Amino acid sequence: MPFAVGITLSCFTDVPAVQVYGKLTLGLMWGVLQCALFIATAWLYEIRSSRSTDPLEQALTSDAPPTDVSDVASANGSRW
Repeated sequence: MPFAVGITLSCFTDVPAVQVYGKLTLGLMWGVLQCALFIATAWLYEIRSSRSTDPLEQALTSDAPPTDVSDVASANGSRW
């Protein structure tokens, strides 16, 4: 949806030039909205990725003793 709106705004030059409030135009408002959406998405991704980390990574960053992973097989079934 945002991609389609961006294409529409870039194809028709009169639409982004519509004034919304004072000197704030529709195109400027859309750009600010896209930046805010990008920042919020990156922030939420960072929070979620820090919650689901690898146990080895958690052992390296915490004071807990490292877990023994020598007997754990990888996803393809090999030990290397």
